[in-house]
Amino acid sequence: MQWMEGIRFAWTALSADKVKAALTMLGVIIGSAAIVMVVTIVSTGKEYISKQIQGVGANIAFASLQRSETTRLEDEITPQDAQAIRESIPSVTAVAGTYDMPADFQVGPQTRRARLVGVTEDFQKIRNLKIVSGRYFDDEDFVSRSKVCLITVRIADLAFTGDNPLGQTIRLDQFRCTIIGTFRESIPTFGQSEIQNETVLVPYPIAQTISGDNFFQVIYAQAASPEQVPQMTDEIRRILHTRHRADAPYAIDNLSSLLDTAREVSFAMSMVLLAVAILTLVVAGTGIMNIMLVNVSQRTKEIGVRKALGARSMEIRLQFLMEAAFISFTGALIGVAIAVALTYSVGDWIESSLSIDVSWMGVIASLLLSTGVGVLFGYWPASAAAKLDPILAIRTD
Repeated sequence: MQWMEGIRFAWTALSADKVKAALTMLGVIIGSAAIVMVVTIVSTGKEYISKQIQGVGANIAFASLQRSETTRLEDEITPQDAQAIRESIPSVTAVAGTYDMPADFQVGPQTRRARLVGVTEDFQKIRNLKIVSGRYFDDEDFVSRSKVCLITVRIADLAFTGDNPLGQTIRLDQFRCTIIGTFRESIPTFGQSEIQNETVLVPYPIAQTISGDNFFQVIYAQAASPEQVPQMTDEIRRILHTRHRADAPYAIDNLSSLLDTAREVSFAMSMVLLAVAILTLVVAGTGIMNIMLVNVSQRTKEIGVRKALGARSMEIRLQFLMEAAFISFTGALIGVAIAVALTYSVGDWIESSLSIDVSWMGVIASLLLSTGVGVLFGYWPASAAAKLDPILAIRTD
C-alpha cells in the first residue's frame, strides 16, 4: 500500500507541471540515447572489422623468406615444408603455397602488366576467394599440369569486354592458358597480397615449369579456430627453423594481432564515449536534484499537511524518490526509443555489407543506469522533504 500510495502521489505531482518534468528529463533523454548509440556503434565496429579481417582469410598464419644478400637457396620454403606443417601440427586444417611473377598480356594495341601466381589446392579455401564464374582448379589440373588458369574480374572486363571469357585462351608473355574461371577477393587487400587487380592464377606445377624454381614465396596455414592461431604460428616458426638454418630470416605472422589491435581500439573508444555519456547523465542528475529541491521548497505546506495527517517520513521520502525515478525512467525510455529509431533508420540506407543491430545489452544498461542516476540524485531532496518539521511546514506561506 505504501508503494502504491507513493506512486500515486508522485504521478499526481508530476502531472501538475508537465513542462517542468519534461525539461528536467531532457538531459536523461540525451544521456540514455548516447549510451545505447555508443554500445551499438562500438559492437558494430568490432564486428565489421572482424569480418573484414576474416574475409581476407579465416584463422590463417603466413610465412615468407625475407630475402637479402645473406639468404641462401637452402633457406627457401619448399613443398616439403608445407607437407611437414600439415602433418606435424594437429590444429592445421589446410596449407597452401604461392609463387608469383610478373607477366604481360595484350589488350588490343596496349600491353598491360599482370601477376602470374602459381597456387596449390587449398589456396582458394584459405584466402576465401570468390569464384565469380566457372570453377577453381581440381586435383586433375595439378596432376596433369593442365595449362588452365583463373583470371580476376578486372582482366575479364579488359580483355574480353562483353564476351564470356570461360574457355577462351589468354597469353601472358610466351605462356598461353585456357580460362576456366574468374574470381575476386572477398575483401580487397588493395595490392598488399599476391592478388592484384590484374592477376592470373595457375596450378603451382605450371609456375614451377615457367620459373624453374621449386619453392614457395609465401606459405599459408589455416587453423580450426581463432584460439589455435597463435600456437599454430609458433609451431610453423619452429618447423621452418628446424628444417632450415636456425638463423634463416623468416617473416611469420598472423591476422590475430590485427584483431587484437581492433579490440583494443574499440575498447578505448567505448570507454571514452561511455565516459561522455555518463557525464551527460551526471549533469542530468544534477538537474533533477535542483528541480527536486525547488519542488520541496514550493511544496513545503503540502508536506506539512501530509505529516500532520499521519504520513511518516519514510512515506514522504518514498514519494519524492518516486518522482525522481519517474522522471529518469521516462527520460531513459524516450532516449532509448530515439536511439533505436536512429539505429534502424541509419541501417536502412547504408550499404548492406555493414549490418547494424541494436545492442539490447546497451538498452538494459541505459535504462538501469539512467534510473539509478535519477534515484541517486533525488535522494537528497527526498530526505530533505522527509526531515521537515510538520508544524513549521504548515506555518509556511
